[in-house]
Amino acid sequence: MNESTYKLNLNDRINNRLRRIANVLLLNASFIDNLGLLNGKMGIAIFFYHYFRYTQNKIFEDYAGELIDEIYEEINIHTPVSFEDGLTGIGWGIEYLVKNKFVQADTDEALKEIDTTIYRNSLYRPFLLESGNDIFGYGLYFLVRLTQHGTDDNNLNTLFKKQHLIYLTDDCERILAQKKYLDFKIENLGIDAINSFAWFLLEMEHWGIFPFKVRKLFQSLPGYIEPLFQNSTDLPAVRQLLTLLENIIPSLVDTELSRLYKAIISKSITIRRFEEISDESKVCSIIKETWQSLIYDPYNNDVDDQLNRFNRIFQIIDAEENWNNRLDNLNKNNLGLTGLAGIGLGLLKTQSSGHGAQGKIKSLQLAEKIKE
Repeated sequence: MNESTYKLNLNDRINNRLRRIANVLLLNASFIDNLGLLNGKMGIAIFFYHYFRYTQNKIFEDYAGELIDEIYEEINIHTPVSFEDGLTGIGWGIEYLVKNKFVQADTDEALKEIDTTIYRNSLYRPFLLESGNDIFGYGLYFLVRLTQHGTDDNNLNTLFKKQHLIYLTDDCERILAQKKYLDFKIENLGIDAINSFAWFLLEMEHWGIFPFKVRKLFQSLPGYIEPLFQNSTDLPAVRQLLTLLENIIPSLVDTELSRLYKAIISKSITIRRFEEISDESKVCSIIKETWQSLIYDPYNNDVDDQLNRFNRIFQIIDAEENWNNRLDNLNKNNLGLTGLAGIGLGLLKTQSSGHGAQGKIKSLQLAEKIKE
């Protein structure tokens, strides 16, 4: 078989798998009660908008819009604030869809109530993490909210967000430098949490917000990173952390600190290799790389390297036995970006298309739904 025939056959197989993933999600997504970005409807909606852009089949755009409508209707006072399952991730997802021109919206209007709720929640909560491996959703959310007017300091909404980001940087200091998490029976911070803090600090440096405090906090990260590299078996999270560290180094003004970061990176060559893990762990690894590439943009791993890994394990994903086993174990917790939709989105990255798509998104009416 020549190379062109092989590529054609591979594309057909990927497209067939994508159709089957889309069909399963079409039948099941509306029945899950998780509204969130990583584990729920928000992430599945993102998959379907991407799939519409790839296929130009309006059924998928319409279904994605229906999922967004369901999210609006189902948000209530019990909806968590977490990035993985709650409001910060949902709001982040809306900004993502608008930024990437999947939908049209004035997000200052569409997310007004979410802004207020998250802001109020961050002020009154004694601690901003539920566990040591939570993603720092408050920081990621308010940074992505600078997308439209981040350089306009005459805009009151922009000034409000930047002021709150300063408060959140103080929270980072309490967590990273003062280790206040110990007061809340959290023994340590996991690699997903550290990745989110590193991204937050990098973006704060990029925007020039509270630079003195941000650079001071860069000094706190190495104490967390070395033990993580020694103990973590989470290969995609380790790779993401390495990429973030490499992007931090140019911002370091302290030469000794810069040397320390470089030394930590050089020691990381001893981490376990991708080839050494089980087939299912490889699939889980690629799923995680896919959702990480969404939220840690622009500090992503080498795209070509990631796509090469995905192509190498496609035969695992495509094997009928593996697919049937995945269907047999399907449940409400593995349909989202950490599960089936994550596989689909990863496959779409290998089939990237330049087609455009636009929908419309209504203003988010939460005033009566979200109250203290």
